[in-house]
Amino acid sequence: MKIRTACKADMPQIAKLHSKSWQDIYRGELSHIYLTRDIYQDRYQVWQQRFQQPLTNQRIFVACDNNEKTILGFICFYLNNHPQWGTLIENLHIDKSCKGRGVGKQLLQTAARLSYEEYTAHGMYLEVQASNTGAQAFYQKFGARHCKTQQWQAPDGSLVNEYVYRWDSADHLKLSMPHTIRAAN
Repeated sequence: MKIRTACKADMPQIAKLHSKSWQDIYRGELSHIYLTRDIYQDRYQVWQQRFQQPLTNQRIFVACDNNEKTILGFICFYLNNHPQWGTLIENLHIDKSCKGRGVGKQLLQTAARLSYEEYTAHGMYLEVQASNTGAQAFYQKFGARHCKTQQWQAPDGSLVNEYVYRWDSADHLKLSMPHTIRAAN
């Protein structure tokens, strides 16, 4: 597995993986019509905008198989997004078949390392669906703590309960990076 900076050519795979992940995670919380008919186009538009008009603090990385053709997971984050909480982990999604293989950990460590290198004094945070206990356990395993409860208005108009998790410092997450980050070709 390799971690590299995402490129525009990765956009369709990222949108597809994001859509599939949401179909699994949000089943029963977002409308059936959105999850079965509208989701791919919606996520494709989000990623198209992110690649065509990236914010200066936006970073996107993908985890690929060794031939770098298949995306196993991705992370999108915004460095120094919040004056108190630091870097926002906007998206972290892993292909179902790759869960438990360290893909999420390596992507999270990539974000932590870059966040720490550029904004040493700040931590990281993310929002996670209240019913997504698997993701919550994953973040807690790496030291994140629940600090806020709120509602998210989903693209289909649904209100979804979510938690904000945060790390006071990205320092401990960046340790023991087992891979080298490469720029996309």
